[in-house]
Amino acid sequence: MNFKELSEASGIKYETVRNYVKVLIEEGLIDEVNEDVIQIVKKMPDYTSKGFTVVEAAHRAVVLEDTHTSVTEELTELQDKIASLQEENQRLERELGEEKATVAELKERLESFESNTENSSAIAVYKEDVKTAADTLKTAVKSAGSGLVQFLRWLFDTEEGVTNDHSGK
Repeated sequence: MNFKELSEASGIKYETVRNYVKVLIEEGLIDEVNEDVIQIVKKMPDYTSKGFTVVEAAHRAVVLEDTHTSVTEELTELQDKIASLQEENQRLERELGEEKATVAELKERLESFESNTENSSAIAVYKEDVKTAADTLKTAVKSAGSGLVQFLRWLFDTEEGVTNDHSGK
């Protein structure tokens, strides 16, 4: 079989077929051009379109032909999954770094509050603001039903000695 016949049988341009066969022979993947090479040459454009070099495509096409497609396809899928997981791992590492930086910043702020009594009075003011907001929210939600109000009381009441009054009063 010559390059022209191989080109016609595979449906691939003559020059491309010639380059593919040249690589297949140079890599020792085939000894001669025969009918078996048609299937190998037909698979090579799929690999080159995925970003593989012609040499890599030749090796994959021959292995795929030799193992009747299943093993190499599974290997390719696993390699794709590994690449995807590596990308996700890198993204998660970046996010973890950002979270660690946030925690470190919050620890620094907390230490500055503890060491500076002037700032600790600001915490007391914020505590009172939060209590006022909670009381306002409880009042606004009271009309929604006693069960929800009881839940909110349980959620927002922080003082000791609060009784569990389930009557809704």
